[in-house]
Amino acid sequence: MSWHELSITVPFEYVEPVSYLFERYGYGLSVETRPGEHAILRSYLPSLSRQRLAHIEVGIKLASSVAEMGELQITPLGADEDWRDSWKQHFTLLRVGKNLVIKPSWIEYEEQPGDVVIDLDPGLAFGTGYHPTTYSCLEALEELVKPGYLVLDVGTGSGILTIAAAKLGAAHITAVDIDGHAVRAARKNFRRTGIADLVSAESGSIPGAVTRGRTYDVAVANISARGIRMVAPAIPDLLASEGVFIASGIIVDQHDEAHSAITDAGLVVDEMRQREDWLTILCRHG
Repeated sequence: MSWHELSITVPFEYVEPVSYLFERYGYGLSVETRPGEHAILRSYLPSLSRQRLAHIEVGIKLASSVAEMGELQITPLGADEDWRDSWKQHFTLLRVGKNLVIKPSWIEYEEQPGDVVIDLDPGLAFGTGYHPTTYSCLEALEELVKPGYLVLDVGTGSGILTIAAAKLGAAHITAVDIDGHAVRAARKNFRRTGIADLVSAESGSIPGAVTRGRTYDVAVANISARGIRMVAPAIPDLLASEGVFIASGIIVDQHDEAHSAITDAGLVVDEMRQREDWLTILCRHG
């Protein structure tokens, strides 16, 4: 069977709806961020899936009526080319902060002195640190996590932030996500990277049974402004007295919503970091 790669450039705020189209009607999804305000989304279809392609094209046409989007590109893959491997070319080695190295598993790399290597098998929708907010969260974790710390990862997704915290010396990480599929995928990554014994991973939100009355030295939530608004009230009771909350996934235009939720919860904003059009907010107890 021959396959085609579908790709389109979309504004950041339309990554979610177009991703939905690709995930529902295509096979697999990869998201590649670009400097500025856009991302490239890719999915794959067998050459005979005309009805699936029609659904995607109609959805993109509707989105294009309200936003400036690129054209849907349809590229035939070679007869001997497997779509399951085609997306790998879009991921490369990534250095973050001072010593973090994000390494897709298929790339050869000779570790350098001081490196903290996160060896990942990304999968089609795996967060590898390329998105500005993931990058900013990794930077913050490198600065804040000390050996023996307890860390809370809200909206763990692929688990990359949990893996980074473990590699930085955290004694235990609680990883929570409302998406059960994400939690199952994250658990596989935790086992593959050898950190499963350090992690409690559960589907759900906070506070919940998975937190078991713990307080955390660092809590991180790389979700969205709306998500921050929902979880912020629970954060003060989950933070240790000197703990820090890293709130991220916030588009600059939604700064007020996230900032208000954080301060209304009784937290004090220490720092706001902007990377491209995205904000990461560091805060603590009031």
